[in-house]
Amino acid sequence: MRVTDIETHEILAPFHDHDADWLLRYQGLGLQMRTVYVVKTNLGLEGYGESHGPAPEADLLAEYIGTDPFDWIAEPKYLWIGSAMYDLMGKFLGLPTWKLLGQKVRDWVPVAQWTVSQPPDAMAVEARHAARLGYRWLKFHVDEMQNVIDQTAAIQQVAPPGFKVHYDFNADGDLEAVFPVLEELERFPVAARVEDPIRVKDHDGYRILREKSKLSILIHHGSPEVMVDHLCDGYMAGHASVGHALRVAAVAEATNTPFMLQQVGGTINQAFLAHEAAVFKMATLDHVNLAHLWKEDVTTETMPIVSGSVQVPKGPGLGVTLDRAKLEKHKSAPRRNVGRFLVRVKHADGLRVYFRYDPAMGINHLRHLHRTQSPGPVPAYANPIATDFWDDDDSHEFQRIWQQTESGPAGIPR
Repeated sequence: MRVTDIETHEILAPFHDHDADWLLRYQGLGLQMRTVYVVKTNLGLEGYGESHGPAPEADLLAEYIGTDPFDWIAEPKYLWIGSAMYDLMGKFLGLPTWKLLGQKVRDWVPVAQWTVSQPPDAMAVEARHAARLGYRWLKFHVDEMQNVIDQTAAIQQVAPPGFKVHYDFNADGDLEAVFPVLEELERFPVAARVEDPIRVKDHDGYRILREKSKLSILIHHGSPEVMVDHLCDGYMAGHASVGHALRVAAVAEATNTPFMLQQVGGTINQAFLAHEAAVFKMATLDHVNLAHLWKEDVTTETMPIVSGSVQVPKGPGLGVTLDRAKLEKHKSAPRRNVGRFLVRVKHADGLRVYFRYDPAMGINHLRHLHRTQSPGPVPAYANPIATDFWDDDDSHEFQRIWQQTESGPAGIPR
């Protein structure tokens, strides 16, 4: 069996109606876009993978042409090519992908929904939406332009019994600033896990957090050795290639540390994640996936969430098939223009800060604007603050403030 071609298909499947506008303004088309890969062989078999964002340059694909998919066992670099190659290997042998990765230890894999930071009322909507889909966990990155305590209080009001929240603190804080926030979060039954609460190099800080915080402490942006040093209650292998995921699984088992995978993609990606987690003994944490961030996908099969878990497909290969009609539909979807809008930051003391923002720059650019160029208190995750987007409504007020933001953020006190 030899690889003869790799098709790349950039798709824009639609987000759900309740958060489509927010997601597009927050992170632009880069979040909505995915690339589906179809790896073709001389035997007529096709293997599927997918990645976040636009397709890579053709040179990146060239090294795989002419190779045997079995050359890429434990592929060390790219999740999407590993998925496609294991799909091909499984189809060639008539076996589900998990059989090529190890001994199965579970038939159902726990998963978590993902979203971005939004105002409290919108976070409550996200929690209800996730619960209706069957999820029992919701992950989001905390953001200094929202108040995480207010967000959690809103989620708590609507969360069904057993529903939990996983917070990502962006690995950019210190113990003195973050610990009081974690103490506040402990008051809420929904608050459960905190990822990267402080800078990963602060090992002493992590030891203190593990000792003093009632919340589970997870590390993502650190090497697997943090499990050996017992710095965390759990580990995240984010966007990991097959080779890296296998190494993480081995260290996790040796240190008896639970871990999770985090992968961006739809049903193809979720199928591969399920095959991996099926054989990793310590992969017991709820794996973060974006499979239901979009309301439509490009596979014939769906993978419904049942009480917080997905069933491992039975194969052969990944056990999902590409629907070419759906693929063409989402390839030709128009690129939405968000139009003119302002970011509106509302402080409890009455200060309003407005600034322009290009979603194509990414969320890190938005945070940078707020941290370095805006008036107000030092940015922190529990400041009395809320932020939303103000669309151009043709009002005189919008036009006036739009002009004021031409050279940067405009602060308007009460």
